[in-house]
Amino acid sequence: MRLGVAFGLALCGLFVLGAAAPVRAEYYNEPHELDVTGPYIQAASGMVFPEALAGFSRTGVISYNSERTDESADYLLDVPGKKIGISVYVYPVPADIGVALANGLPQDDLIAALYMLSEQLFADEEQTIVELHSGADVLEEGETSHDEPGISYPGNVATFRYDEDFFGRVQPVRSQLYLFPLVGRSWMVKYRVTYPDGTDGASEADAFIHALRWTIRGLK
Repeated sequence: MRLGVAFGLALCGLFVLGAAAPVRAEYYNEPHELDVTGPYIQAASGMVFPEALAGFSRTGVISYNSERTDESADYLLDVPGKKIGISVYVYPVPADIGVALANGLPQDDLIAALYMLSEQLFADEEQTIVELHSGADVLEEGETSHDEPGISYPGNVATFRYDEDFFGRVQPVRSQLYLFPLVGRSWMVKYRVTYPDGTDGASEADAFIHALRWTIRGLK
C-alpha cells in the first residue's frame, strides 16, 4: 500500500515530537485475561477502556506482557439482527521508530524513513490476518484518521472477508483493521471490527470508534 505525501508529512509532525525509551517486557506464553469491573485504565499508557460505550458492552480485558504495556479490550454489540465485535489494542511503538529518531536524520530523510516504517507496520498486520484466516480476501484498503481535540492522527484501514466461527457458527464475516502508528509519541492503537458478511455493521462500528476517546498520556 502506498501512503499519500500528506500522510507522511503528518507522521513526521507527530514523530519529531520525540518517543519514549522502549520498555522491555516479558511476553506471556498465553495472554492473561484480567478480572476487572468498571472503567479499566491501562497504567502504562493512561488509556481508559470503559465498561460500555455506544451500545457496546466490554466483554474482556487482556494483557499480553509482564509490564502490562500491551493490552486489549473486547467489546460486543448484541441486539436482534445485529452482532458486532470490536477489539481495541494499545501497545508500544516498535523499536525501529525510536532508532529512526535517534539517528538524527534530516527532515526529508526522516519523512521517508517514517513513511516506509508506517507502510511496513500496516503490511505486517495485514499479512498476519491473511495467515491466520485461510482464504481471506482483502476487499479494500486505504487511509483514515482519528480526531482528538487539536489534532488529527493519520492511520490505515483495510477490510477483509473470510470464514470464521462467529457466535458459535462458522460463517462468512467482514473484518476491518484500523492501525494508527503513533499516538502520544509512544503508542500504537489498533482496532479489529468483525460482523457477519451481508449485514451492515459499519455505522455502529464507526460510532464506537469515534466515541472512544484517547486518554493516552502525551496527546497534548
